[in-house]
Amino acid sequence: MSLRQKAVDFFDALNRHDLDSAVAMISPAAGIRTPMASFTGGEAYRDWISTLFRAIPDMTHEITGFSVESEEIIAFELHAWGTMSGSLAGLAGDIPPTGRPMDVPGADFWRFEDGRIVAYHLYFDYSDFVRQLGLPA
Repeated sequence: MSLRQKAVDFFDALNRHDLDSAVAMISPAAGIRTPMASFTGGEAYRDWISTLFRAIPDMTHEITGFSVESEEIIAFELHAWGTMSGSLAGLAGDIPPTGRPMDVPGADFWRFEDGRIVAYHLYFDYSDFVRQLGLPA
């Protein structure tokens, strides 16, 4: 299976909230970096994305382009959109829903070993994300 198809399958699973299938594609030792947090492994990814799905239950991801694909590395553009209809866990407690939509472009860079993601780097404009949701930066 191509890395492109693996990325498509990953986001199809996320869009269905099938976190078991998505997490199975991530190594337990994977280094994951996002503008919101850095952590290790698929279970930590599950915790992070679950927090976002609680706040934005209709969050949908779409891959919009590919810039690099080799035997081990893929980099692509994507965007995510949805409406904040649930609370978001924050450092000072839960942030109530704002009811505001967001549509944020981003880019992912993944490295694979033995068919699983071992490095997952997500980049997006965090300031734009919180502004669209009506949250303090």
